[in-house]
Amino acid sequence: MTSAQARLFRHCLPPTLPSNRLQLLDAKTSIRSCQFSCINDIRKSNFSAAATGNTSNDSNSNTILPTQRLRRSVHFVPADNTKFLNKSLFLGADTIVLDLEDSVKDKHVGRETLHQYLESIKSSLPSLARKNTEILVRINPLSGSDDTNWKEDLKVGFMGGVDGFMIPKVESIDELRLLDDLLTNMEKEHSGNNGIVVPKVLLPIATETPMAVLNIASIAQGPRVVAITWGCEDLSAELGSYGTRNQSSGGEYLDIFRYCRSMCLLAAKAAHVQAIDGIYQNVRDMTGFVNEASEAKYMGFDGKLTLHPDQIAAVHSAFEPTQSEFEEANHIVSLWEQGSSIDGGDKRKGSLEYNGKMIDLPHYVRAKKVIARRSPACEHPIQHETNNIAPTDEIKASTSSGETSQTTVSNTIDKADDGTEGIFPRVNLGKHFEDLQPGLTIRHFLTRTVTEADNVFFTCLTLNPAPIHLDHELSKENAASLSSDPSSKSDGTGKPLFNSMFTLALLVGMSVPELTHGTTVANLGFSEVIFPKPVYPGDTLRAETTILDRRESKSRPTQGIVTFQHMAYNQRGEVVCKATRQALMKRKA
Repeated sequence: MTSAQARLFRHCLPPTLPSNRLQLLDAKTSIRSCQFSCINDIRKSNFSAAATGNTSNDSNSNTILPTQRLRRSVHFVPADNTKFLNKSLFLGADTIVLDLEDSVKDKHVGRETLHQYLESIKSSLPSLARKNTEILVRINPLSGSDDTNWKEDLKVGFMGGVDGFMIPKVESIDELRLLDDLLTNMEKEHSGNNGIVVPKVLLPIATETPMAVLNIASIAQGPRVVAITWGCEDLSAELGSYGTRNQSSGGEYLDIFRYCRSMCLLAAKAAHVQAIDGIYQNVRDMTGFVNEASEAKYMGFDGKLTLHPDQIAAVHSAFEPTQSEFEEANHIVSLWEQGSSIDGGDKRKGSLEYNGKMIDLPHYVRAKKVIARRSPACEHPIQHETNNIAPTDEIKASTSSGETSQTTVSNTIDKADDGTEGIFPRVNLGKHFEDLQPGLTIRHFLTRTVTEADNVFFTCLTLNPAPIHLDHELSKENAASLSSDPSSKSDGTGKPLFNSMFTLALLVGMSVPELTHGTTVANLGFSEVIFPKPVYPGDTLRAETTILDRRESKSRPTQGIVTFQHMAYNQRGEVVCKATRQALMKRKA
């Protein structure tokens, strides 16, 4: 047993045991349950340490294992839509699921689009997995005569560096064992020179066929499984039912689907993995969504599937403990661990009194779970009353032909009970000083086709009346002197030159998400800026950055100075801007 596993075992045990014989028997039962949980977590920790970037036996005890991380929102993104993919990491979801199944008609196009996107952000994936967003790929079902789709899906996701896979229509643990064997072989084949791998986790949808419902307990116990979720649309089709909700009594689920929801929760908790509630299909009904998310929280679910960006903030708010819930849980834990209460109770007797109520071990365990649900990024939890959260005016998504609903609008719902602004957890994607090793090159995923409007607006905003940026007739006269080949039209003959300060600003801006987002303290200056080729309206620019140097700050021990070399390229692969700059970066705490 490693030191990390030993710590996990110790943390599973109650801090003290009651001395009373009857209470001792209860405590032994509790310990056996905790030991089972610990053994199950140790079984999973064969891959969890690597999956969080923690491969040292002397790792920090605060490391979040895959089974422990927050998965309040598990958000679907169609894998064949480049616009939605590019926005997905900025939505604030705990987990995004890049969907190659239901929302993708042409599977080949979907895989190719997903491959290009994952390649563009590959340098950011390790830090994202450790800090904020978990990235999964929903593959196609393993059942069926053609197994080409799911195997190709698995390959694209694995080579793209995602954290794991969502498995639809899984019917038995045997399918998960097959995936485990395939992934194990792929991990061995692609392990680095140091032998370290980052194993992939699995999140099955465990109720989409009748056989799956009957086998759900064993599915939850499957290898690599860190959470299970449930769905009823496919099951409804297999059963031949005419719907999933009761049309005459408030829209509650029909009994059979309420049973599936409950079984998902029970199977997950028996297997000591997370339970994720299913989708709420009516993306326009935000009140109904919030009510169902709140019900899921009180049932014991750890999170909920989301289809629309507006649902992400709402589900985070629903699952975040209110201030009163958090304070009460903290008080109960503190009193239990101290062994006494303000009302004179004694934990050694197996219970204590708190606010006129008897508190015993189950209350203590539940209070610990309430505390664990609090977002680490929040100093104060978001408070809300579900009746006060109304649907936003700008929801414009709709469902059609089985495609997952999406929109570019994301209106955050973060108001507190008293009408004041709630505190919204920050999402930082950038790298810290320690991550920025000299020689590291990052290709940035943002690209930009620049327009004449960009040029005119920027020139006006900066009070620059130079006619080379604004005068088309003068640009025609200057075309020959700017082009190495006067007969060539590839240099934008006749078009005004782009303001080079815009090009520089755009280059630095495109570098922010994977590099300095939330981790920079100050931009210290530029030591070199050159523009080898001109930029014209209609050009498409991309960027990449190489780390040239870094050094610790003598006067600021929590910060360091990093030298970046930014390069901007046009659609022909020509360098249009090269900039070397120094920035003051945060160090890891």
